[in-house]
Amino acid sequence: MTNRLDPTLIERFREDGFLAFDTGLPALDIAVLRDTLRGLHAGNVGFEEGALFDAMGVDDGSAPARFPQILHPRSFAPELIGSPFYRIARGMAEQILGREVRFKADISLLKPARFGDPTPWHQDEAFQDPAFDYQEISFWLALQPVDTSNSCMAYVPGSHKGPVLPHGFPGGDPRIHALECIDGFDPLDAVFCPLSAGGCVIHNGRTVHGAGPNTSGGDRLAYVLIFDTVPVPAKTERHFPWRAQHKTARAQRELEWRRQGGILVHLWRQRSRVRVTSIRTLLFDMRRAARAVRRVIAAE
Repeated sequence: MTNRLDPTLIERFREDGFLAFDTGLPALDIAVLRDTLRGLHAGNVGFEEGALFDAMGVDDGSAPARFPQILHPRSFAPELIGSPFYRIARGMAEQILGREVRFKADISLLKPARFGDPTPWHQDEAFQDPAFDYQEISFWLALQPVDTSNSCMAYVPGSHKGPVLPHGFPGGDPRIHALECIDGFDPLDAVFCPLSAGGCVIHNGRTVHGAGPNTSGGDRLAYVLIFDTVPVPAKTERHFPWRAQHKTARAQRELEWRRQGGILVHLWRQRSRVRVTSIRTLLFDMRRAARAVRRVIAAE
């Protein structure tokens, strides 16, 4: 188990926009992560505040979730941030992004057996504010063996070197949380990444990626850690029209929860993200907190 990448692997990551590797995590550490996250999903933890949602449904609770996800599961299981996987990812993120790297978010991804929907082709940066440029990487950890039968990840090599491509919504429905890349790439160029339990894929925030459905007899569970540096104003003007069109039940639940006092809980939880590496970092985090408060006030 190591938290360092060989320079040749870092070079491959920069060239392809993704990199698969074995974390070397012991089976017990993988089991602890798996049991912790399964417990959160089984208890529907975070639904009322918009943390638990169905990425591929209208997410109003009227139908079984086709792709349940939990944003920031560390908020409900703080021990996740003390895990060996976190330490591995943090060390590698510093190698790739530098000493001013910040922990941004974690996500738990569950695809139910024989039921879990495909993950549409997309770029993570398509969810972001186009007024800024980003340096962001995600660590996608398999908590059981994954292949094409149970939705291993697939990536389009080199796609991170281009712009953020046009995105829309699966089925044209803006109530669905997921985004779908609709032009500018060829899915036949994609490379699939089967992994053993404890295998991991790092990907750039602009790398086009997706995954097939889970047609196997077992649930597929993955845990994602995201790291970035402070975003900077975009060098060129960009427009992501899909962001204004996005109207999800998850976002509405989160807003209502924050209006009823959850904003204070949210800000307290986010303290774990603050890492004062520079005045610029501190000011960015303060502005981010102020924007969250303003959104709640504007909704009153």
